Amino acid sequence: MTNNSIVRSDDSPFTGIARRKFLKTTATAALGFACGASGFKAEASHTGVEGAALPFDQHKGRQNAKGNSYYLSSAAGNDKNDGTINAPWKTLSKISSVSLLPGDRVYFKKGDRFDGHFVVSGAGSDKYPVVISSYGTGPKPVITGEVGSSEGGDYREAIYINNVDNIVLDGLEVNNERKASRAGVTDVDAYGVYVNNTGTKVMKNFILRNMTFQNVYAVKPMLAREDFDHLEVAAVHFASAKNTRKGEEKNIQNVLIEKCYFTNIQRLGINFTHGGGKENVGNDSINRNMDLVVRNNKFHYLGGTCVLPQATYNCLIENNLFDHPGASVDPRMPGRGSSVWPIHCITTVIQHNQCLSIRGYEDSDGLHIDHENVNTFIQYNYMKDCEGGFVEILGGNVNSVYRFNVSVNDGWRKSPPGTPVWKQGHTLWISGSLGKNKKSVPPENTYIYNNTVYVDKDFPTAIDIRGHNTFIYNNIFCCISGGKIGGEDVVVKNNETPFYMSNNLFYGTIDGQFEKLDRNPIRGNPQFSGRGSDFCQLQLSAGSPAINQGVAKRGPAIPGAGTGVFKNVPPYPTVDFYGNPVDMSVGTPNVGACNAKNGETLLGSACP
Repeated sequence: MTNNSIVRSDDSPFTGIARRKFLKTTATAALGFACGASGFKAEASHTGVEGAALPFDQHKGRQNAKGNSYYLSSAAGNDKNDGTINAPWKTLSKISSVSLLPGDRVYFKKGDRFDGHFVVSGAGSDKYPVVISSYGTGPKPVITGEVGSSEGGDYREAIYINNVDNIVLDGLEVNNERKASRAGVTDVDAYGVYVNNTGTKVMKNFILRNMTFQNVYAVKPMLAREDFDHLEVAAVHFASAKNTRKGEEKNIQNVLIEKCYFTNIQRLGINFTHGGGKENVGNDSINRNMDLVVRNNKFHYLGGTCVLPQATYNCLIENNLFDHPGASVDPRMPGRGSSVWPIHCITTVIQHNQCLSIRGYEDSDGLHIDHENVNTFIQYNYMKDCEGGFVEILGGNVNSVYRFNVSVNDGWRKSPPGTPVWKQGHTLWISGSLGKNKKSVPPENTYIYNNTVYVDKDFPTAIDIRGHNTFIYNNIFCCISGGKIGGEDVVVKNNETPFYMSNNLFYGTIDGQFEKLDRNPIRGNPQFSGRGSDFCQLQLSAGSPAINQGVAKRGPAIPGAGTGVFKNVPPYPTVDFYGNPVDMSVGTPNVGACNAKNGETLLGSACP
């Protein structure tokens, strides 16, 4: 695995130096681009800039004037001590017994390991959060729920936060490799940090920063594919119980997870869930966890998905590295998972991420849109070597957008004759599927535009489109070196609704049925520049037939753009994938993810 740095998200949409540094954070790669340039083999290192300031940082001065500090050392502490830096406590049970107050700080000694169960008792306030961090020198302190059979079995989670809020976790490592069963805890559950709202009011303000999460496993391994949905394992789990009584509606709001590292997790990195609401109780926002940001994190070799938003409202996922989700490096892993797949969510923006080498026997795209979401925007992402494919949009979705993404060699899953569509590798899959034995509900208002899709390996992909009001325009589809886009299957059903496909550029081996659907196709070598490495090579040279050949069509706006968690996100694209300015409302934009008009490169040293 490689060491990758992630760029600051407060530079979104990226321009200038910040975007150039982001685009240097590519995975080491050697690609030979024959569409206008051949034989280019180059490697890119992983560099970037540090994360932005967190909301609670402005309160540090006031924190120092309010609250108590508690210190713990498993090596040198004693629970009979005073809990000071010179006389620290020893155990998690001791700090769990303390009712924390606004402004309190808890420090774990670096280099020490704490086994047990840390139950955070007491809440902070918006001005004076409870801060849980580390002191001393050396590696991060490790907190685990691993106590073994002699202590009654391993705990479900290492850190439990129930019905308290305004909490900051900063600079800790959390493990929870459960091997011993514990009474009252199912063997298919395991969490690192579990934040749980089972009360009668909203919980607010959680920050996880500079954390390391690894070695989180349930007692029970993944033994059969049928067990997949029953395996509740996540490094970080935010959950709200179902709202059943008026006046007692609850959710979790204002969550920021940034600059954290996740590896060797049995299934999920981060999981957000809400039980919804009883009929006539609550509304769309309170019956979902709300205002969530996941940015500048690194995920390496997870057995499942990196970030799973389930029933969220206003969620921003940006500038993350997703490397090998769906891994099978441990036999206990399920080996299936797209990097991110929202389900039952309202307004989700997934941007500026890298999705590399996704694996799995189903789904397992770079990013996909699962069931019954409204307003989902997948933009400015780089997806490479994703087994399942590029676009996957399932049943019940409204306003699903893929724009200004770059896809390289996605959708290579081997599919013997007779393989059902959900197991095929695909370039585009738009389906009304809501799962087994459920009536199909075709996605409404799907927009796929200004993406660059590049294949230079010998594999066929499927195209299966069964939606309502589908718009596919201004994309580059380039397939060479023996592969075939649409070679697996081509099915397009518009269900008696408008189907708009226009101004796409086709080059190489692409199924003729798909090309014929385009009302104004562009055919020819896109003349990629070949300069730099990885996606940098897919910028356009001067004279490319893709220049000024697009149609000006913006698609849906991002609701709430410019406010809240979307403060730095414009409603419509203002730049392309590479940072060139673009206005999709007028004129003639380019086809593909690069809007350079004269072969210019705006990435400086990132794409020499």
